[in-house]
Amino acid sequence: MSLFLKQILLFSLPLIFLFCLLLPLHHFHSHTHTQTHFPHNPTFSNPYSPPPRIAYFITGTKNDGPRIFRLLQAVYHPRNCYLLHLDQFASPKQRLQLALQVSSVDVLVAAENVNVIEKADAVNEEGSSPLGLVLHGAAVLLKWKKDWDWFVNLDASDYPIIPQDDFLHILSFIPRNLNFIEYNKNISPEEYQKALEVIVDSRLYILLKGKMFVGDRKRALPSAFKFFMGSQHVILNRKFVEYSIQGWENLPRLLLLYFSNTRSSHKGYFQTLACNTKEFSDAIINSNLRFINSDNTARDPSNFRAPNSDRILKREVAFVGNISADSPLLDMIDAHILHRGHGMVSPGGWCLGSSNWFSDPCGEWGDPSVLRPGPAAKELEKFLMKSIKDMSIKSSRCDRQ
Repeated sequence: MSLFLKQILLFSLPLIFLFCLLLPLHHFHSHTHTQTHFPHNPTFSNPYSPPPRIAYFITGTKNDGPRIFRLLQAVYHPRNCYLLHLDQFASPKQRLQLALQVSSVDVLVAAENVNVIEKADAVNEEGSSPLGLVLHGAAVLLKWKKDWDWFVNLDASDYPIIPQDDFLHILSFIPRNLNFIEYNKNISPEEYQKALEVIVDSRLYILLKGKMFVGDRKRALPSAFKFFMGSQHVILNRKFVEYSIQGWENLPRLLLLYFSNTRSSHKGYFQTLACNTKEFSDAIINSNLRFINSDNTARDPSNFRAPNSDRILKREVAFVGNISADSPLLDMIDAHILHRGHGMVSPGGWCLGSSNWFSDPCGEWGDPSVLRPGPAAKELEKFLMKSIKDMSIKSSRCDRQ
């Protein structure tokens, strides 16, 4: 590839990112065939601090449709909204099947808070297209729903380890300007070398064809901002998401130009942006409330009983990642933590039906602002209360790791 062509591609990528963000909403699939409606404008059980709303962006690839649907049922709550995405490696038939599964559940359709993206993005995990995907999903959620408080991105291999009633209850008592971003300013030598490379992710403009290009020259780390890396999974408040996408200051645009040609940019963009902005660096908790399951090989359900399962289930987190589709841990979480029946959404205070072997307690719906938290999130609550107590507004938290 000629140097001239490389330069054209490098400067065109930010425009491709912006084009992705401006895609219209009719590109995702919705169904409204039911005549049953979910109650709107409920009376809040706590008029002083109504429960928050979470915007979930759940993504997967080829054959991940069933996993995404199960995850959706596990994290479902009618106060939240959910955007589902199967990338270009999945077939149109698989996306249609996922949309049909969503439309087959009355409460999902009646609440009108779940959508499946029809025209999917192509993603190269090592390139910059994953960042484009997250920004695209966040932009769609901003246009679609006007009243959510936090944005959460999940993979098909993730799963909740606390009920949504518990999660929303805890979030009701913390400042809504907080961002949960795992970051590290002392990047490893490997990450440092990746930051110096100049790459072109072909998935941004020619879908599945072509490979990622690596430039023959390296660049120095910029001096205009401090460079941070961390996890690609984040929990971001709405104002920070708007800042990241709308960019009413120059920094978001500057960082987008830089990270458009950086490997694994989805692991550094939000970290670098938040930690280099005074307003947001003062309100960061260095955690994404997520635990990565590093031992996903056991298949005997007894291997997940106490005390071994305590390694995962009694952590200061809300989600666990890297869970295989056939892991018995999923069934244990459903049965003993979420109390979710097979093929049903996770029950909460909004469910008024009887709970027995043959009926779905969420077949009858009540006030979605009524929360009935249990003991599942005790460790997470302790962690968040301690983190907030330790916070200081005098200087950036990113400088005090």
